[in-house]
Amino acid sequence: MTIDWDTVRCFIEVAERQSLMAAASALEMSNATLGRKMDALEAATGLRLILRGPGGISLTDEGKEMLVLAKAGGDHLFQMERLAFSLKSDRRALPIRISTTETMVSAVLAPHLPKLWENHLGLVVDLIMSTELADLNRREADIAVRLARPKSDGLIARRLPEITASLYTSPDYLRGRLPDSLNLRDEKLAGLDSKYGDIPEVVWIKEHDLHSALCVQSSSIYALLEIAKSGGAIAMLPDFLAQRHGLVPIPAPPVPPRKPWIVFHRDNRRNREIKAVRDWIADCCRSSFAAR
Repeated sequence: MTIDWDTVRCFIEVAERQSLMAAASALEMSNATLGRKMDALEAATGLRLILRGPGGISLTDEGKEMLVLAKAGGDHLFQMERLAFSLKSDRRALPIRISTTETMVSAVLAPHLPKLWENHLGLVVDLIMSTELADLNRREADIAVRLARPKSDGLIARRLPEITASLYTSPDYLRGRLPDSLNLRDEKLAGLDSKYGDIPEVVWIKEHDLHSALCVQSSSIYALLEIAKSGGAIAMLPDFLAQRHGLVPIPAPPVPPRKPWIVFHRDNRRNREIKAVRDWIADCCRSSFAAR
């Protein structure tokens, strides 16, 4: 029986994503090609490893046992890839991958790229917008910025400046009313939905019994920003972003701040270019989140 690493890597993706289409997209191959690889793996092992159904992919008992070994072996190969990557002397042709949220990419990092290139001419970065923590063990990203500290062997996490948030709207919404005269229960509120769980903004709405005032929810900070700018509602927004757009703050009890983390693999802790990008990200956050 001969099983090549590429086929094993495909099996891991299919098993973890529980979708042939999602795995094929992540691996940048067609569904048909990935399907043939899975068929070849089952033929090589003589075992039925996956079950395909309308709800996606599931593993057989044999498939679950094979996945444990596949991931164990894969981790060693990924370690070799990371080590080789970090030892390369000429990195200019390889982008440094940064995985973070839409708001961090668009409002914090992108506007400060000239500063990065001013000090590190020729450095290439790949800004990946994602709400999921990229697998740094597999080099899906070199650096991740997240609003919760991940707990995984091999990763180093360092705190970034806190992100504060408040309620904001436009003068058009107020129509001459004074901000401190509003009863929030009688107003239209826009907030984040519960997609990300009990995050501070969602908990704050519940604790202050304002859920009935919500007229719109979204997983996009930029959608909430546009709603507030249009005069459609009062929105819960990061202070730095709302102030940048000249919105009017609405008095309300304080919202617990978000505590972002910069995360990277320990194999890359001495890589000069990745360190330069980490330092740049920290500077971006300090200058963006500073009180105005």
